[in-house]
Amino acid sequence: MGTIWKGAISFGLVNIPVRVESATQDSSPSFRMLDGRDNSPIKIRRVRQSDEEPVEYKDLVKGYEYEPGHYVILDDEDFKQVALQVTRTIDIMDFVEESEIDSRYFEKPYYLAVQPGGEKPYALLRQALSETGKVAVAKVVFRNREHLAAVKVVGDVLVLDTMRFHEELIPLEAVQVPDEVDLSKKEIDMALQLVGQLTAEFQPEAYKDEYNEKLKERIQAKIEGEEVAEIEVEEAAETEVVDLVARLKESLEKAESEREEKKAAGS
Repeated sequence: MGTIWKGAISFGLVNIPVRVESATQDSSPSFRMLDGRDNSPIKIRRVRQSDEEPVEYKDLVKGYEYEPGHYVILDDEDFKQVALQVTRTIDIMDFVEESEIDSRYFEKPYYLAVQPGGEKPYALLRQALSETGKVAVAKVVFRNREHLAAVKVVGDVLVLDTMRFHEELIPLEAVQVPDEVDLSKKEIDMALQLVGQLTAEFQPEAYKDEYNEKLKERIQAKIEGEEVAEIEVEEAAETEVVDLVARLKESLEKAESEREEKKAAGS
């Protein structure tokens, strides 16, 4: 894990020196664009939209399109004037119940590793968060951008989750959802029964990225010159009006059958 940022958690008058490290990794294969005639790698060129003329990097400026075809140009001094002060601190503002934070606000997790001299205050904050069940809401500046963040305990590690600001979320009211719908008691009871049958303890390692796995297998087969079998791709079913009770009954039978198969496999 590489260190992304070094600084300190500001906890009242206590400073806890920490390193911010990546908590995630991309497992997807990466691809390059090639010329299909001879598989030569290609470059992306910067050209003018109007006449395809190449543009040197030194000639580029940043423009904000305030109305179609009209731009206001911002230079380095403009960005310097509004730049945030890099404090090198994760400033805790409030402690809240994690259940109060809508999951849509969470963006990306990072590990907070202790730096020399910070062991005792790190352990103190970890203990306080564990005993109260609270998370710390903080602000931090990464790469000249201010982030809202939550600091919480996972195992023995303090984890910083960057968060979205409220204005970044599209309101729920913008989503089309059904109005009041009359549901029969039988439909509700069968749906609850199905939920009960499919209820299990969350085991994240049990869920695999099957697309990535199949893609990597296909890449390896091609590298080794093997024959790649064609797979019949199913088309998405069209939306149709269905007998909801019948579908729920089929789902319950399927869930029961799969549960019996798992039991048999485990015995």
